[in-house]
Amino acid sequence: MRTIRDIGEFGLIQQLQKQIPLAGDDCAVLPGGGLLTCDPVIENIHFLPDTPARQVGWKAMARNLSDIAAMGGQPQYAVVSLGLRPGTPVRWVRDLYAGLHAAARRFGCEIAGGDTAHVRHEQFVVVTLLGHADRPVLRSGAKPGDVVFVTGELGGSFRSGKHLRFTPRIREARWLVEHVRVHAMIDVSDGLASDLRRLVEASHVGFNIASAKIPGKLPGALTDGEDFELLFTVAPREADKVQRKFYEIGRVIKKPVVLLDGAPLSAKGYDHFA
Repeated sequence: MRTIRDIGEFGLIQQLQKQIPLAGDDCAVLPGGGLLTCDPVIENIHFLPDTPARQVGWKAMARNLSDIAAMGGQPQYAVVSLGLRPGTPVRWVRDLYAGLHAAARRFGCEIAGGDTAHVRHEQFVVVTLLGHADRPVLRSGAKPGDVVFVTGELGGSFRSGKHLRFTPRIREARWLVEHVRVHAMIDVSDGLASDLRRLVEASHVGFNIASAKIPGKLPGALTDGEDFELLFTVAPREADKVQRKFYEIGRVIKKPVVLLDGAPLSAKGYDHFA
């Protein structure tokens, strides 16, 4: 019998998509332009037991805000579910909510409710976030010849602590959808190598990335994950508008493969079940 470890995160998602027709992008796209996303942070996976609770709260909300950004949307409402050990100090939970509220308020989002549950071991925070986009940007629109960009530096997120205090690129995404036609977009959460392959799968095209143009040190910029920058493509005629603000890293090609400096990319990003 195959296990989740055998097929990995990509394989599991592919199987689940057959049963969940609205899923498949950073958010589910609802009728009328609604966006819905749900992302957990789990103790000893996404944060350590001694991580300040306010930072845990910020990260939990910001991860979901980043999903909304990747669709070119605006966040609206969130609900929060907590798994807590009974011995957790009340102050820790209050500080957690201070971080959640700080991230939500910064981008015009309101926490509307939630739930709590008892856990025996690792604590967790699950944020479910509702947003809206008049024209959601999908992963599936990349076209051969498109120019590939990222919004900021990649790699070293855990070493630098960025994974706890990053700024979700809501404002950058809003600027993009207001000034250019973004063909495809995703947030870089599992490493550039993995998220490029997600775009290959969705758009049925390939990518030729120039290592010298990637903003960050290799191989970490390809594999580390938890960067939460936006990876996107635009037509060449619109690239000059974007080059003034963001980092151009390559081109979209016809063959559905990821190349680094013209050679097949062997590096892989983070897989939750590997």
